[in-house]
Amino acid sequence: MNEILSKEHYRRTFFIIVGLLLILVILVRCFVTPYFGADALNFIQFTVKFLDSFVVSLIITVFIGGFVFWLTPSIVKRSAIEVIEPKRINPTLKSSVSNTRFWIYKGTCGRYTRATTIPKLAEAARIAGLGRDITICLLNPKNEKLCAEYATYRRSLKSAHANDPWTEKSVQEEILATAVTALKYQYSEPLLRIRVFFVDHFSAFRLDITEDFVVITKEDKEASALRADSGTYFYDSYKDDVRLTERQSKEMKHCESLIFHGALDREKLSEAIQSANLFDLDKLKILNTDRILKCINSPKDPY
Repeated sequence: MNEILSKEHYRRTFFIIVGLLLILVILVRCFVTPYFGADALNFIQFTVKFLDSFVVSLIITVFIGGFVFWLTPSIVKRSAIEVIEPKRINPTLKSSVSNTRFWIYKGTCGRYTRATTIPKLAEAARIAGLGRDITICLLNPKNEKLCAEYATYRRSLKSAHANDPWTEKSVQEEILATAVTALKYQYSEPLLRIRVFFVDHFSAFRLDITEDFVVITKEDKEASALRADSGTYFYDSYKDDVRLTERQSKEMKHCESLIFHGALDREKLSEAIQSANLFDLDKLKILNTDRILKCINSPKDPY
């Protein structure tokens, strides 16, 4: 009962089903059983008694379960890690965008961060008139072996697409798109302070940390996620893990002369990459710059 009531989607469905069931039983009890003939008296008495007992038991069970759930202190509910179903990951992450003052991402390519997190936080900052801090930990695009290993890992997952396989170059393109997007918003949104770190190792797990919670996800879209709320031991531990990662990573540096207006073109992309020393410009010619520009100008939410 507690598992059902703790999840909004299940809770709503549960109360709807219980309500409809009660209405059906009451209708049968009041408008159907009185019309049975005298020859079915024993059956009617049994049915009436059963329906009366069923209604009373159902109401008492739901009442006690709901009473215990809402009486339980929130600190007790938040003491453990919660499992989040795949379809609830995106709504869970978006639920914290409007009120969190910071967002920390530790992962690989940062596709969701590029497409949703940064734009949503920028919008929230403009509406509230209050700044937001964003920390992003990505793979090092200059580390070719690392990008190749990660591409191999992505191809091994069941969510991999045979018609669009991950390669070393596609990984580098995704990382550069996220890094340049961060640069773009850093210069065009004065209420955002964005720090980007490049890591020389990768994990199967990704962290999204806000003021409210930390969500741990995997690359597979069908995999469930884990959530630990602010104030818990696990939440603080994952924040410390990011701090250690930052100390072992290289932070993106950039000059103060970049200006962004509207959609990026190849010239502005090269300027941004060169300014922040994100990638060797000679090797950039090997990558698909059109794909990078599409990821920046028209980002797609992976969820």
